[in-house]
Amino acid sequence: MATHESGVNFQNLIKDLAEMYPFEVAEVVLVELIANALDAKPTRISIDYSKKEKILVVTDNGEGMTLESFDQYHDFAAGLKTRGTGIGFAGIGAKVSFNIATRVLTETCSDSFRGGSEWQLQTKNKLVWQDIKPKYLKGKGTRVEIHFKQDATITYSTTKELKSVLQRQYLPLLNSEFLNLYSRINYYSKDLRFIINDEVIEPTRLEEAFQLEKVRKFKPQRSGKGIGYGVLGLAGDPYPIAPDICGVFLCTHGKVIKADLFNQFPGTLGPQILGVVEIPEFVKFLTTSKTDFIRRGKHADFEKLYDPIRQEFKTWLGELGVQSSDIYDPGEVTKLERELKKIIEDVPELSELLGFRMRKDVLHHDLGGEISAQTHEGVAATFPDGEGKAGTGTGLQDIGDQPGESLIEDKESGTESAKPISRTSRRGPKVTFSEVPERVDLAWVDGNNVVINIGHPCYKKVHANSTAKRLHYLFSIAIAVQRFIASGSDTQEFIFADKMMSAWGNV
Repeated sequence: MATHESGVNFQNLIKDLAEMYPFEVAEVVLVELIANALDAKPTRISIDYSKKEKILVVTDNGEGMTLESFDQYHDFAAGLKTRGTGIGFAGIGAKVSFNIATRVLTETCSDSFRGGSEWQLQTKNKLVWQDIKPKYLKGKGTRVEIHFKQDATITYSTTKELKSVLQRQYLPLLNSEFLNLYSRINYYSKDLRFIINDEVIEPTRLEEAFQLEKVRKFKPQRSGKGIGYGVLGLAGDPYPIAPDICGVFLCTHGKVIKADLFNQFPGTLGPQILGVVEIPEFVKFLTTSKTDFIRRGKHADFEKLYDPIRQEFKTWLGELGVQSSDIYDPGEVTKLERELKKIIEDVPELSELLGFRMRKDVLHHDLGGEISAQTHEGVAATFPDGEGKAGTGTGLQDIGDQPGESLIEDKESGTESAKPISRTSRRGPKVTFSEVPERVDLAWVDGNNVVINIGHPCYKKVHANSTAKRLHYLFSIAIAVQRFIASGSDTQEFIFADKMMSAWGNV
């Protein structure tokens, strides 16, 4: 059998990969092996773990690997780049496992390829793999066997613990209602089942599994079109999934990306809140580790998917008697806008984030009857575009509450006509205030808003001095924007200023 050896520094790579995740390496391995299995469209995913031997086996009956994907599976250099339309990257689970494993055996069978490999950590610095013939896999699919080191920390050892991992990471796939949804959109079969140590985990309804009350089911929409499906409810017990985990599980392709409370503060109800929302398009915004979303540079597109969920959640909380803590002060916002517009040319990030009116070319008649493009402030594209039909041109909106008109140039006839557009809206800085004394943040980004925390000790200390208060606002906005720009990486270091100012405010 041929022997192969990676030419990259695998030690640094697998260490860096593992550190991208907020949970233990053993869980990373399991989660990523399942992600790769799901991308193969199986109806069965078997998970077997031997506590005595410390061996994990994940087997699926999916499409199997082609020769090309089998090569990419072993290519460490391709680990971060090679992905399809699903939620997995090429062999990340198996590669990351070598932080705490010594051996990985893989078998795969597809319509065009049948083969296998045995990876071994021969020395601390040498990782090789050999071709092997499949021994256990009889039909199409893939089987991966991980041999952990005897001193490795494994966070699961029982069927109950493995099921808990599945609930935290793939909750929609354990739910019959969501499985039917995935079947209708041709992602997964409604017959998909997980089998843990020979026990079939039958899907249930969220309401039954977690004794949900005050249930709200909804279909978030963007521009009048459905973008996903969601269920909100109050669980019978606090933290029903895992300790300190509550809120709305934001998911894509069945993978839980994060639990979110959308910067709301539901008090004693918080630990009981359990929701699941599947948005397939979220897959475009996943970080490398797929444990959060990339928003920088894609903020506007992301918000079109995220904001409908936020608004639905706020409405639901309101029906439960939990009112939003947001406070809008038009006088203060006007003053802040004036200050921020002075610095916006040097800090362009504020323009997109806060929704300032941007200068835009519009069609304009000159005295000779010619049409030219001139720059005016206070106009922006709207949807539907142009003549009120999506994709037919660029419509314009002006400030105000009434329908406006846009000039659409007809290049063939040399004439133009004024066409009504669907709606208009006022644009300006999206700054608001919230009194949340229990939160250490000076401010935070919530959608297109920067929310300044007027419950912060620092604000309490300076609010009587107008100059100091204005500096506090600007500093808070800067900290919030900096933390937002760093989203997708470890942002804990950006909490330092908030903590320091909190300590100063309490002096």
